[in-house]
Amino acid sequence: MSYTFKIKDEVFKKKIENYDENLAEIYGILYSKNSFFEKKIEITLENYPLAQRVEELFKKLTSLQTFIKYSISKKLGEHKVYVVTIPYQPGYQEFLDSFKLIEENLDEKENLYNGFLRGTFLACGYIKDPKKEYSIDFFIDSEVVADKLYSLLKFRNQRCFKTTKRNKFLIYLRNSEDIMDILVAIGVLKEFFKYEEIIMLKDIKNKTIREINWEVANETKTLNTGRKQVLMIEFIEEEVGLSSLTAVLEEMAKLRLKYQESTLSELGDLIGLSKSGIKSRFRRIEKIYTELKSKN
Repeated sequence: MSYTFKIKDEVFKKKIENYDENLAEIYGILYSKNSFFEKKIEITLENYPLAQRVEELFKKLTSLQTFIKYSISKKLGEHKVYVVTIPYQPGYQEFLDSFKLIEENLDEKENLYNGFLRGTFLACGYIKDPKKEYSIDFFIDSEVVADKLYSLLKFRNQRCFKTTKRNKFLIYLRNSEDIMDILVAIGVLKEFFKYEEIIMLKDIKNKTIREINWEVANETKTLNTGRKQVLMIEFIEEEVGLSSLTAVLEEMAKLRLKYQESTLSELGDLIGLSKSGIKSRFRRIEKIYTELKSKN
């Protein structure tokens, strides 16, 4: 089962009692599928649960006669295609006019926005499993519909983008917080909490990995620094002997040879000196090493 199907399956099981929100949902489905014609409303679907949802919404919203039929399509493999139709009849125009009120108030009313977004997602939305990546896409046939959805999401401060792909208009979001806002709006709270949990676990895992990498990098840096200092001291010892150094530098050199993997702070703790003091002594040792190298 795809992740998109899991999300839509929760929507299909959700029953909305608010008339206007249901009207906004069916409008989102029909509008995104270009289903309004001069003498009929007709939508063709390959998804039976969605076709069933459309028929149920029509029955809730209007007493107009509704027909559903299916045929076998052999395009891209044999499968069923469902056609839901409301033909022209008394009361048809009044039903169409009710959608104008939805269109005019989508920006202002939360329940209309939620219903419209739910319907659009059911008709042309796809969402990826957050374990893989954060992504939600709306593939839309009409540029007018795509622009409408884009402006609605922007009005709600969602970070969405618009492009074209596979001869369709694509509205997409890639931010986890924005995607969770979409899940709340369309009413899939069960999957929302699962989505949020996955994000939290991924964040914890990524934070842990960053901390481990930081510790490894610091450890590597310490070892590299220590190794470099040991090589300098060994060179000085071979060339002129450590006894040629001042007493404090000789002490520092012998301490480093004894504790080659210790940090500067740890060396400082052994002799009661600050880290900056340890650094200062090694800079003086390095200066002596550089002078000897240049003479050679």
